[in-house]
Amino acid sequence: MKEFGRHEIPVAWGSWEDARALQRWAFLQKTPEQRLAWLESALELAYRSGAVKPRVPVANSVAEPK
Repeated sequence: MKEFGRHEIPVAWGSWEDARALQRWAFLQKTPEQRLAWLESALELAYRSGAVKPRVPVANSVAEPK
């Protein structure tokens, strides 16, 4: 797999490996705040579309002795 430095722009010639390298490089250009904002918006979309169901705490999860 090709590796690129943070400030070295990868050359995309059209292979799958080049595309993945370009995606990794683009991701590394984002700040942690931008990455978190992207994750939050992706999760919000997933919940709204029904792709992900909210977690529901289990009632009485602590077993009572008999």
